[in-house]
Amino acid sequence: MGTAPALPPTRHEALALHQRLLAGDPVARSDLADAYLEGLITWLHETAPDAPEDLRTEAAEDAILALLRKPESYQPALQTLGVYLRMSARGDLRNRLRKERRHHTGRTSLRAVELSPDAGKYLGRTEDPSLRLRLAERKQSLRETIPASVLQGLSELDRRALELILQGERRTPVYAQVYGLQHLPAEEQARAVKRHKDRLKKLLQRAGRKT
Repeated sequence: MGTAPALPPTRHEALALHQRLLAGDPVARSDLADAYLEGLITWLHETAPDAPEDLRTEAAEDAILALLRKPESYQPALQTLGVYLRMSARGDLRNRLRKERRHHTGRTSLRAVELSPDAGKYLGRTEDPSLRLRLAERKQSLRETIPASVLQGLSELDRRALELILQGERRTPVYAQVYGLQHLPAEEQARAVKRHKDRLKKLLQRAGRKT
């Protein structure tokens, strides 16, 4: 029997996490992604289901990265950290859809990112109690596409990176965040990430799974 999905951070925990970001705590960077990234992806899926999946994922990731680059942009007195990140992700998704529309007229309607009738409660201060469960189910479904022979012996970090590969993620900073390589210069990050990705792709290829 599987374990229950973790609950989202409480307001007190979120405030403490934000203080650690302001203080430059390097561990807080990965903690922020662990606490909010997948929930943001799920929230965008539910509130903007017509938007392309890759754009939703990139918008969620960029909301996290934007806060990591400038943690002082979040003002706790105005809203919860979860609400702030959702607003940031939604704004980023809107911008991405506008760019897509300019390049591919009519391909994606901006209405795709309009909030659904149920979205208000997600933007508010109350978390949907089933959100983490749906997120866990989505993650489990993706992992079930990975051959068991590949999963065996992989660390949790490798599993997360492998899921990103199967989702079509290509950006180096995303993988650098998974492996805790953000402190390295960009060129070293790129080399280290490439080594990790090449190793994981070879494992998939040997198991007969195409990437």
